[in-house]
Amino acid sequence: MFPRTSQSVSGKHTSFLQRILVAAAVVAAAACGASEASAAEVTVSAGTTPSSVPNAFLNIKTNQIEGVMPDVIREIGKREGFDVSFDVIPFPALIQSVVSDKINLIVAGMSPTPKREEVIDFSQPVAFFGKGIIVAASDKNTYRTVEDLKGDVVGSGAGEETSDELIKLGIFKEVKLYNTAADMARDVALGRITAAFNDYPIWKAQQAAGTLQGCRVVDGFTPLRKVPIAFGVKKGNTALLSKINDGLNKMKADGSLDKILKKWNYVD
Repeated sequence: MFPRTSQSVSGKHTSFLQRILVAAAVVAAAACGASEASAAEVTVSAGTTPSSVPNAFLNIKTNQIEGVMPDVIREIGKREGFDVSFDVIPFPALIQSVVSDKINLIVAGMSPTPKREEVIDFSQPVAFFGKGIIVAASDKNTYRTVEDLKGDVVGSGAGEETSDELIKLGIFKEVKLYNTAADMARDVALGRITAAFNDYPIWKAQQAAGTLQGCRVVDGFTPLRKVPIAFGVKKGNTALLSKINDGLNKMKADGSLDKILKKWNYVD
């Protein structure tokens, strides 16, 4: 009887140990899975502008952040293993927001300048753009450079570097300064100015939205210069910056970056 009883106890003990081992394995697997899920759910907080079409803007119909820069960073995130959450921040407050760690990343139409590069680090350029022009829809003349507008009255944005450059050229009858693109477009349509200068992608976006009544965008116009736009991070955030640059290199290599730029009219 004793041997039989001893064998029965041993079997129960073995079964109990097996249950413990199985439970431990389940817990370990769950912990591993949670760890992997956590790693895959890394979220980068990005500051973006509310109304800079087509660079980055809030679509009030869908309540979604859209534009060339958000599209690019989302694609980079898919490739580099991070999600992106967006905070809408006025453009002048973006740099301070990333410096003070309120956000990790600037996703906007921001150009690297020596002054800005003293404060934050920039990725490699995402795109380059220059000023384009609109003329009256009835104006069938060909405009390729500023020289084709010699002797005319033109419009440009108040306080912009391009406006100063146009004035210094000294080839126009007058360079009128405007606070809004809408005011410039109105005066072009009314024949008060021959052409209006603004960022080419912005003119194209407004044309696509049907807000340039009586005007047309001049494709093929050569700007005085082109400037880059790039992502910005806090000084020393090399980990995030490396991921962004790596993702950009991959997108340039497979053509996906060009596809996004064409979608938002960053190429002629």
